Amino acid sequence: MTEAAYRSPGVWCLTTALLLACCRSSVARRPPSDSDRLGDTAATIAGALPFAPEDSEWPPYTGHGPEGIPHYANREFSVAERALLRRVYGVENPNRLYVSDSSEDGLLKYDTEAKRCATCYVNSYRVGLVSVRRPGESWEQLERRTHSMRARDFPTAARITSSSTADLDPAIRADVEQMLADAQRAGFVLHVKETYRSPEREAYLMAVSRGHTHTLTSLHSYGRAIDVVIGDGNLRRAATRARWIAFRKWVTTYKADEFRILGAPDRTWDWAHVEVPSPTIGFRTIEDAITRAQACSASTDRPVSCDFTPHLR
Repeated sequence: MTEAAYRSPGVWCLTTALLLACCRSSVARRPPSDSDRLGDTAATIAGALPFAPEDSEWPPYTGHGPEGIPHYANREFSVAERALLRRVYGVENPNRLYVSDSSEDGLLKYDTEAKRCATCYVNSYRVGLVSVRRPGESWEQLERRTHSMRARDFPTAARITSSSTADLDPAIRADVEQMLADAQRAGFVLHVKETYRSPEREAYLMAVSRGHTHTLTSLHSYGRAIDVVIGDGNLRRAATRARWIAFRKWVTTYKADEFRILGAPDRTWDWAHVEVPSPTIGFRTIEDAITRAQACSASTDRPVSCDFTPHLR
């Protein structure tokens, strides 16, 4: 099997189904609690609720503690595992890996520095998602490279915003359009600010925003996320903030939790973001990531990409 074929999400699912079925079949899906919904970013918000994995249902490096700090992996990593995670995924310190929340949509993430408090913002990356990271480059190295770049260093396409639902993954486009129509019927005044966002645009935004974005990986790059602005978008206005909170509560219950937000409905650094996760994009455990890395890099000692390939068309 060629590397390109192996990296196809469909082929990946077929070739690893037997390996993962035994561990995933024992994890029953349950409705996420308020603390689960804090997800990717609520650990950066004061007052975040704690979550502790129950028994063996979730890895011990799942979710966040009572201080809003992620439960980073504290397992022992072999020399070979550390070398593999560094070479394939750019992870310099695997003890800063964690799963963002306790639902089946919780993804393995890597922080380039340890979060020390609930309101301390740190850059986080979803392991295995596409980005501008070069083979063999660590996330720390990529951050330094990105921050050294200026707007003119990026291609013109990176400076162009797409707000068309036609640019979404065809698998979710109809659901997103239906959700938007139903939201309007429910009384929300909204407009779509952005849909598809290339890895180059993600890097451009980090380079020019200087602290307003904290990642170079996103489901936008898979056509599975949109940015939605409610009303006039002015969060300083109490009425706008209230309607935005109401929408974020509404969308997370729409169609049985199909849509996800970042943070809690009333506390987040990314109010506009709404996404539709996919079971074929991202990792739910460190072991999943290691297994994929071993398979896709088995034929070479050079750095390779084991990222999940977008399949928009």
